[in-house]
Amino acid sequence: MEEKQNVKAEALRYIILAVQRHGNRILNDLLKSIGLTASQAEVLRTLRDRKGLSLKELGQLLICESGSPSRLVERLVRDGLVEKIAHSKDSRYVTLQLTQTGKEKEHLVENIEKQLYGQLNQAYSEEELELMCTLLGRFLKGQPITETLKKRGYWN
Repeated sequence: MEEKQNVKAEALRYIILAVQRHGNRILNDLLKSIGLTASQAEVLRTLRDRKGLSLKELGQLLICESGSPSRLVERLVRDGLVEKIAHSKDSRYVTLQLTQTGKEKEHLVENIEKQLYGQLNQAYSEEELELMCTLLGRFLKGQPITETLKKRGYWN
């Protein structure tokens, strides 16, 4: 019995990995048309939702990156999509925000993500999506990533 359970658990592990890779491939292929990666797109979307974040605060909200997103942000700054704003009283404290170009690019990201979500909504009913979130979320219960998911509004 245990061996059969292990086979099922292993199958689930590889199915989750395959779905994650397939979803990333689809998203990255769509984002390539606007010159972004999924990680860069997540930064733009996060900065759109929460204005004036520090690098540390941004890092605590990202799901695609673990640790500090400094290189990721530096690239977006170089590309003119994100700007660093120094605090008026303490120049060591910097907040990040989207530039006008970044806001325009983020709008394109939103439309691209809607295409991916449309595929998921075609494949699964609302009830099935909710059930999958519940079942997969159970595996994450008590893990640090759940705090990030809560802050982003993806976890109850």
